Amino acid sequence: MVPSVDEIEEYFQSLEHFLIDSLAAASPDLPNIREAVHRLWVDISRFGPPGLSSFPDIHVPGLGAFEVPPPPPPPPPPRTLIAKAGDWIVEHPWKSSGIAITVLGAGLLAGYTTYRMTQRHKRRLRSTTVTPEKRQVIVVLGGDHPLGLPLIIELEQKGYIVITSVSTPEAVSNVESKGHGYVRALVLDPNEPGTIPIFLRSLASTLSRRFPITAAGDPYAATPYHPLLHSIISLLTLPIPSIHTAPTPLEQLSLRSTYLPHLLSTHFAPLQALQALLPLLRTDAQRARGRKSIIVCLPAADARVGLPFGAVSAMSAAATLRALDVLRREVAVAQGMSSIRIVTVDVGAVGETPVLGLVNAPAMNDWTPSEKATYGSAFTALGETSMGQSRQPEDISVLINNIVGVVSEGTKTTMASKTICGISVGVGYEKIRDWIRGDRFAVGAGAGTYTFASFLPGVLLDGLLCLPHILVGVRNWLLPVPPAQPRTVPKAAPRVTSSTALSVVIPPSAPTPMTASRSSIAPRPSSSQTAVPAPERAEQLSDPEDINGHETGSDADVESNNGDGYASGVESSWVSLESRRSE
Repeated sequence: MVPSVDEIEEYFQSLEHFLIDSLAAASPDLPNIREAVHRLWVDISRFGPPGLSSFPDIHVPGLGAFEVPPPPPPPPPPRTLIAKAGDWIVEHPWKSSGIAITVLGAGLLAGYTTYRMTQRHKRRLRSTTVTPEKRQVIVVLGGDHPLGLPLIIELEQKGYIVITSVSTPEAVSNVESKGHGYVRALVLDPNEPGTIPIFLRSLASTLSRRFPITAAGDPYAATPYHPLLHSIISLLTLPIPSIHTAPTPLEQLSLRSTYLPHLLSTHFAPLQALQALLPLLRTDAQRARGRKSIIVCLPAADARVGLPFGAVSAMSAAATLRALDVLRREVAVAQGMSSIRIVTVDVGAVGETPVLGLVNAPAMNDWTPSEKATYGSAFTALGETSMGQSRQPEDISVLINNIVGVVSEGTKTTMASKTICGISVGVGYEKIRDWIRGDRFAVGAGAGTYTFASFLPGVLLDGLLCLPHILVGVRNWLLPVPPAQPRTVPKAAPRVTSSTALSVVIPPSAPTPMTASRSSIAPRPSSSQTAVPAPERAEQLSDPEDINGHETGSDADVESNNGDGYASGVESSWVSLESRRSE
């Protein structure tokens, strides 16, 4: 009997339930069942019909090896911070070394800062109970210079004793009244070299007295604090515009009546004072610590370049500059003077420079016709360009701050008190700047320009200095009418009589000081005056009979310097043509 479809489906369902129940009951023994089935299949393949051996291997995909996993191991104990740091140091040796050095340096800096602040606090407490004694003395040569009084006041405020020189007794009280008891003015007239020994004796007496000078009691009473010479500043080498510095050709310049007085006041007098002060500065340099300094101010244009028609100032400045260079090299090789520093300051336009009454025509009154024809156009071009006073002067505080920086080694300047994050960097900056610029630097408007020009080749520099004259000449050639003369040249000195003329006496022996009087200016003798022998002119420079009266402009154009006593021998060698015709 054939079963129906429903019976077949019912059979398969019962078979399916049976298999599910069997597998569920035998699930713990599944590995044994798998091995039994495998052995049965191997036996069938080996001992069964031959066709069964070619059957492929049959694997039940769902019946894999099932093993109970072992319990997980316990977690490792947490590592300490020290262990982690040690492992990091081993892995990064360079970084760890850098961090160690940084921490060590920061600790030393913090400890030093704390110690320094403690000591500073103790010094402040000590300063409130004990009045400090000023011992460092600054000698300023030329205290009555327009730049002298502000410098003296600033040095006194910085804690120095200032001993300055003035040219007249009337200026003594004027200078000392501006101070607070630590400014002493002594008379030293650079035009009178005979006052230098008097100034030195007064200086020695001043160094043995007590300061302030306004204190009551005996000024020469014994004190444990002896003032020591610390620095010398020369403003005498910085000339003030005068008739001696008026522009004039070198050919027309009177060496006896114009150049020699200027040389005595700006070269001989300062150097003679420095010669006398050097032994005292050397002795005090061995007693006290710190560097001493000699600061000499020179006009930048004359010391660096030397402009046309400025021979008077340029020759004096060049002589002084070379003397300072020699002194600097001598100090460098000398024993016991290594702490003395020679500094040259090239000063440009600073502060309010006094300017005399300016007019162009009288400046060439004493020129010969040949000199006027030769130098007149260039002299006029100079008046229209470089003498126009168009440069804006720099503030005087800049010059004073630079000088104070040299005197105090950068510890008392306006920049010295600057700090960054509580760390003082101003003193370090001042020392680096002072090391870079060396023993010669420029201050003032135009000083940097002249310094740069001094390094140019001579041919190029001469061409640049001639350029204004060329441009003015081209302009005058193009204009139909020449322009009016500008009022830019100092007036000539008024003529004086021979009784008040300049007299110069040069003794034969070197130790005897030179004496000169520049209370008045010697006149340039006119061509109508007669000539006298050279020995008589050496004794009396302003003798009205210096030139032969027969040597008029129509006979011979004398282009030599009529005012020079030493050069007058050339004038006496001229032969009058008119006298020869009469003979």
